[in-house]
Amino acid sequence: MKNETYPKETIALNDDEISTELAAIYMADIVVPEGAKPLLERRMRCRVLECHPGKVVALHSHKNRPALLYVLQGSGEEHSNQFGEVRIWKEGDCFAEYNDTEHWIKNRSDVIPLRVLTFDLIDDGPQPSSCEGGC
Repeated sequence: MKNETYPKETIALNDDEISTELAAIYMADIVVPEGAKPLLERRMRCRVLECHPGKVVALHSHKNRPALLYVLQGSGEEHSNQFGEVRIWKEGDCFAEYNDTEHWIKNRSDVIPLRVLTFDLIDDGPQPSSCEGGC
């Protein structure tokens, strides 16, 4: 795994746009568990995950589901096997989660939902047949 610092320096793409890289996962760093679908046969999924005020995103693993997470709204406290102490999530934070990451997150607010935009490579079973309904 490459040890890089994020976010990277903001760069101008042209006169009207700037870009800041917030997090990344090198595909070669992803360990695919035995029996799991190869990365090139997976679906890339984008979703918004919302955790109600004061509630918890249940304990889960990223062993077979590499993901990038971007905090859209609210704040959370992450309890992870990757850190000795709680990591605080706040709006604008972005994280890479993969391999042996196992964690759960508590919404720190009693009023505001914790909303997270997630991108993951999901292993959700066989690909649909191109002949569905008959060929």
